[in-house]
Amino acid sequence: MTSLHGHQDERQHFEDAYEAARILSGKWVPAVLVQLAGGPRYHNDLARAAGLMENKPLDRALHRLVHMRLVDRTVHNLGGSAPRVRYRLTPRGHSVLPIIDELAGWWQAANAAEN
Repeated sequence: MTSLHGHQDERQHFEDAYEAARILSGKWVPAVLVQLAGGPRYHNDLARAAGLMENKPLDRALHRLVHMRLVDRTVHNLGGSAPRVRYRLTPRGHSVLPIIDELAGWWQAANAAEN
């Protein structure tokens, strides 16, 4: 991993950091990733775990995560009933979990220092 110090191309470094932050931004993206860290989940299970009353915010987050190849989406057709959609982390999705943990730890330490 490269850091700012000694980095050859600072502009590219900042652009990469911006893109990573953009991908992880939004209230529900980290929540979904953390929920999926425990294993595959169905859409409704994710909604319940997040305490969501409507699906639109979750759907947007899931669409974004699938598009970024952090999450896989599998549709299960169960015969006469509506299909069920299951989500699971990809290896790329698993690789971002330590970053989320690090950000959460940084935020907790920064807030503790202020109190």
